[in-house]
Amino acid sequence: MSEEIKILNFEEHLDNHNTAFLCGNGFSMNFDSDFRNIYQNLYIYHKKVIYNSSYKVKANENFRHKCIENFKSVKQFLRNISEDGLYKIFEDAFIFAKTIKENKRLVEELWEKKKIKSLVFGLSEIDILNQICEIGENKGITYVSIEHWTILIHFYFAIKEINTKHYQFPNNNSFITVLNVGNKSPITLLPEQDQVLEKVIFNGFTTYYRFLFSTAIFSNGKAVEFSKLSNIDNLEINKIKSFLNKYNLLLSLNYDKIVENLVNERVVHLHGEFVENKIEYVYSQSLGLDYDEGYVSFSDILIGDYFTFKTILPIINVNSRNIFNKKATYFSKNIETLIQEYSINCVVIFGMNIENDQHVIRNLMLAFFNAKQQNPQLIYCYYTPEEKKEFEEQFKAVITFSEEVSEYAKNIKVSYIKTQDVLKQYFLK
Repeated sequence: MSEEIKILNFEEHLDNHNTAFLCGNGFSMNFDSDFRNIYQNLYIYHKKVIYNSSYKVKANENFRHKCIENFKSVKQFLRNISEDGLYKIFEDAFIFAKTIKENKRLVEELWEKKKIKSLVFGLSEIDILNQICEIGENKGITYVSIEHWTILIHFYFAIKEINTKHYQFPNNNSFITVLNVGNKSPITLLPEQDQVLEKVIFNGFTTYYRFLFSTAIFSNGKAVEFSKLSNIDNLEINKIKSFLNKYNLLLSLNYDKIVENLVNERVVHLHGEFVENKIEYVYSQSLGLDYDEGYVSFSDILIGDYFTFKTILPIINVNSRNIFNKKATYFSKNIETLIQEYSINCVVIFGMNIENDQHVIRNLMLAFFNAKQQNPQLIYCYYTPEEKKEFEEQFKAVITFSEEVSEYAKNIKVSYIKTQDVLKQYFLK
């Protein structure tokens, strides 16, 4: 069931239901253009990673040594790289992706040897690779989702492991070079069957990548200091506050503190958050940055592809017995607990592109079901007709539960409203 709603119906719904607000990066983009194009000042943030990053590991000696050695290796290798050289790593990653996509026999072999898989709702590593190729070809590499590039680290080590005769890696490829630099430590931590996973999550470039984009999103403190945001003079701040105060629960897929700075309410950050002046350990590692006003930790921030960084790593962290680690809960359990605690029967999704976040919709469906909500509803704010269409398709695609749960999910009411209408009513002067 779905319908298009107007702003008056939207307002009425907010006043009469227990509603959660779930925002993605599209929310933050209204406050500062730095959140719109993460790539634009990437070289500046690269320099901050080289000179101001703080990386600590608290674990057994082998774990610690492997993490530190691999990251230092990449950091040293990239220390004097030029701006063109930095962007070339991503250009070469795109070239690498195309060589995989164009080699059908290689892809078949990866399937045959179970180095790639299809999830129950149809998503596979190949789908993410294809998106990199399509966006890179049609728009350019700076339009590729920053969540997607890490899937190519998996492909590189998976292809190496199968040792196929049907493929040759591209020559003089800086992306492949930096992955080899980041695989310096000979220490083995995981069983033989998990060697591809080990080489992905412990690669020095993986750690550098997390530092680079976390630092870029932090944007010299804009992510935590409201007064630094460049577009607040063009927004109706009091209206935005009133809009946010209509909700019973505030959820964010972002790492910034914009919502908290507006309403001074508890905001649940489902994918991690920036934490000021506190060292935190997640999966036995602490990632942070020294900046002008102090120190910021982004150890629990989830940046990367769905398969490793949104699924496997969070599970590993939840199950970790390291006493230094920040306590964590499963994404699905977190959502379920909150939906029940606040008796939420409607979730407004604002500024979220469904790409790479299908798990959000699946877990909302399950949370509604387990909370026994009788008339659950999702309201999706879309900016373009293409976004609306993609959400409609993905909503149907992720319904792959048991017969009872699937039937329930199919009957969740989905309403759509134009993001432009919401912005005009609550955000813009």
